[in-house]
Amino acid sequence: MDVDLRLVRYFLVMAEELHFTAAARRLYVSQPALSNQIRRLENQLGVQLFDRSPRGVTLTAAGEAFLPHARNAIAAIRSGVADATAAAGRDEVLRIDVLESALATPRAVLARLRNRLPALRLEVSSRGSRDQHRRLLNGELDLGLCGSTAYCPDGLAERIIRREVLGVALPVNHPLAAAQSVAVRELADETHYLPRDDFAPEWNEFVLSCCRTAGFTPKRHPASTDGTGPALELVRAGECVALSLLSTPYPDGVVVRPLDAGVPPYGWALRWRKGDRTPDAALDALRQLD
Repeated sequence: MDVDLRLVRYFLVMAEELHFTAAARRLYVSQPALSNQIRRLENQLGVQLFDRSPRGVTLTAAGEAFLPHARNAIAAIRSGVADATAAAGRDEVLRIDVLESALATPRAVLARLRNRLPALRLEVSSRGSRDQHRRLLNGELDLGLCGSTAYCPDGLAERIIRREVLGVALPVNHPLAAAQSVAVRELADETHYLPRDDFAPEWNEFVLSCCRTAGFTPKRHPASTDGTGPALELVRAGECVALSLLSTPYPDGVVVRPLDAGVPPYGWALRWRKGDRTPDAALDALRQLD
């Protein structure tokens, strides 16, 4: 039986999201188109892969059975493509997720790779540490950059490459905007911005730990995004403050002030899958960032 690998990829994304709209968004297709393609795959296999009901979407027993084989098939194809291009003498590809490409350390990582490994073709994504770990373990990703306190699953190796000092982003007219430094306890009555918990749980826990150490649980702004840009727009509008890395670039109308001594620096870690396809050249280039 011939099965279209594109349909297998659609199945994998749908199995991860269990929500047609969210899966369609990730695949850059319409929801009806995705639904049609999943039914086409089910027709090819002669089994129903998903149960669809008003309560949501779940995998059937057949879908659960098909899932590991689908993952292995996609991983094998990607590995084969990498081996074929290497044998043909073409540029090597490194698939790397950097959480947030606008931040200083992700920018430094990508710049170092481009400068020291000019033949390396980078495929860069920014989809969050949880997604990062899944893709590393499945062979869909070669290298991940995330917070060093993030949970590290079995099967992954890691190396801490940088530690950064924290600050707080404030509206330019905030009473603390002119301070030389800010104590975390001075922010107890503020509304704090935090990203989505499923995007960077390690960052959120780091911030919450800083606040708890200072004696309070922060009031959280109801909005959340995946990037720093929209978050800093909320700060500029005076809706919240945001603990952030001191190196974070900020727009007009926002200032970042260092936090008082006693707040630990934030560690950045590289992670990769243990095995015979370790990205050694990239790891050597990124052994330590200034």
